[in-house]
Parts: sequence; structure tokens; C-alpha cells
Amino acid sequence: MENLEHMDVLTVIIKNTALNGMPKWYQALTLSLFAIIATVAITMYFKIGFQASEMSEMAMRFGY
Repeated sequence: MENLEHMDVLTVIIKNTALNGMPKWYQALTLSLFAIIATVAITMYFKIGFQASEMSEMAMRFGY
């Protein structure tokens, strides 16, 4: 049942975007690339956030 609900969400996303009517391989490639880019962006955002305290200490250390 859970797999069907997941597929319904993807079907609605595809129907409401320009991917509607495109070949299945193109839809899968596009959604996969989007997921990879979004994952990398969010991961880097959190990595920068966790290291912000170290960066601010370094900036003060090399300050005036």
C-alpha cells in the first residue's frame, strides 16, 4: 500500500509539470537529477552551518 501512495505522489508531480507526456526514461532521469542536486545543496547548507562557529573563531583570530 505504501508503495502505491508514493507512486501516486510522483504521478501527480509529473502530470502537473512539463514532464507530462515525456518518455519514462526522461522523467526518471530528470527527477533523479533533481533529487541529487537538492540533496547535495541541503547537505552543504548544513555542513556550512555546523562549521560556522569554527569559521567565526578563525576570522576573529586573524582579525586586527
